[in-house]
Amino acid sequence: MTTGREREPALTPVNNATRREVVVDAIRRALLSGELAPGQRVKEAPLAAALGVSRPTIREAIHQLIHEGSLVQEPYKGIRVAKPSPEDLLDVADVRVSLETLAALQLAKHRDGKGMAALRQALQAHLDAIDADDLVKIDITHLEFHRTLWEGAENQMLTRIWPLVESQIRMAMSLDQATRADIARDAELHVRLVEVIASGEEERIVTEVREHIARSAEEVVKLIGFRSGSN
Repeated sequence: MTTGREREPALTPVNNATRREVVVDAIRRALLSGELAPGQRVKEAPLAAALGVSRPTIREAIHQLIHEGSLVQEPYKGIRVAKPSPEDLLDVADVRVSLETLAALQLAKHRDGKGMAALRQALQAHLDAIDADDLVKIDITHLEFHRTLWEGAENQMLTRIWPLVESQIRMAMSLDQATRADIARDAELHVRLVEVIASGEEERIVTEVREHIARSAEEVVKLIGFRSGSN
């Protein structure tokens, strides 16, 4: 589902004076819109020409996106858009369900505290990005929402684990966004998750986190399978 508003092409020239982050955002937009598809080869020269920037700038942006997990560098093969297997997506979901359930339950115990307030702020930022129909901001604020959930639990182990799994979580979230393109569903799921955590009801929280993460991953795996089968 989309809003019906026409988006500008993702890979359009950017001002030479802009910094690496603008180029990173332009490539992210192409990834999220499907202009750069999972598994597709990414070459510096065509990207530099499309965006109107130097190859060193493109190289810096590519290295950042490799670090984030959106792109992968294969020995002797070059750089490609990340293409996780179904097993990868389901494994990430399993880890997230366990850890984010813990985070949500901890946060619910102090639902009148600063952690819950920060989560509501992160939710509003995500909803604002959805209202603006900005693919890159939706992607960034989605990740920020879940990072805020982890940190809101005030569990030192969760805080230490997040940087270790962030790139895999981002990859799964970005693929979900690019596969569905359903921003209304996105907004509904995150509003409901916050409401359920705020209720403090343990059973509902456990169920909602699993629905939010595991069910979504299973659906994406099926959608990707259908698309592959139709090619």
